[in-house]
Amino acid sequence: MNIADSLWAVRCVWLRYFDVFRNSLPYYLVTTFIEPFLYVLAFGVGVGSLVGSLQAGGEEVSYRRFVFSGILGQTLLFQGFYEASYGGFVRMYYQKIFNAMAVTPITLSEVLWGELLWDATKATVAAEIVAVIGVAAGDFPLHAPLAVLPVAFASSLLFAGMGLAVAARSRTIEEISYPQYLLVFPMFLFCGVFFPVESLPAALQWAAWALPLTSVNSLMRTLTLGFPFQARSVPILAAWLIALVAFSRRAMVRRLVK
Repeated sequence: MNIADSLWAVRCVWLRYFDVFRNSLPYYLVTTFIEPFLYVLAFGVGVGSLVGSLQAGGEEVSYRRFVFSGILGQTLLFQGFYEASYGGFVRMYYQKIFNAMAVTPITLSEVLWGELLWDATKATVAAEIVAVIGVAAGDFPLHAPLAVLPVAFASSLLFAGMGLAVAARSRTIEEISYPQYLLVFPMFLFCGVFFPVESLPAALQWAAWALPLTSVNSLMRTLTLGFPFQARSVPILAAWLIALVAFSRRAMVRRLVK
């Protein structure tokens, strides 16, 4: 099969997910709008009224803008990971969709690429909605949604790879909660969503920078708030992206091919 045929097959998988997704579009839009609004209201407005502004990345910025930019990264993490882990597990284990599509002319490799790209698409769209809200609120510049798009898609593909790897290695859907609490939530709490990473002790700063969400948040704040560019963010993000996408595909193939 040539490259054009493979791309067509991946497109078919993506469109299949999109057709199913349209039935739950109202729910997706409501939750995607409400979640960042609640975070900004609770932390940006509530805590922000106590903090005012803070120093981060050599810049002084209001706490609300700082949190809003962190919610971009948090959205990519949660949407990418949960869609690929829980959604991927349901499609693999309960609905048997991967096996069903793999017995058609579409190969398992193409099915998995379609899965990852669909998961990444949903997470990217959610982050773009947050960016648009940030522009409407006056916290981001007008070009922010377009500026963050490449980083958002790469990051969402990374977190989708993480979620799909977890789905492949979990024997039951309950086991997904282990990496959820041991990896996803620590990233959410300590990788710069709600406070600057540089405020942590040195050892925890190293640990935070070893996790991908810190690099994502750093790049998002460079693009939306004008923070200085942290060069180490790019190789860290690229290494995690390549490793997780490759590992998730291998792990899922081992799970499905007996």
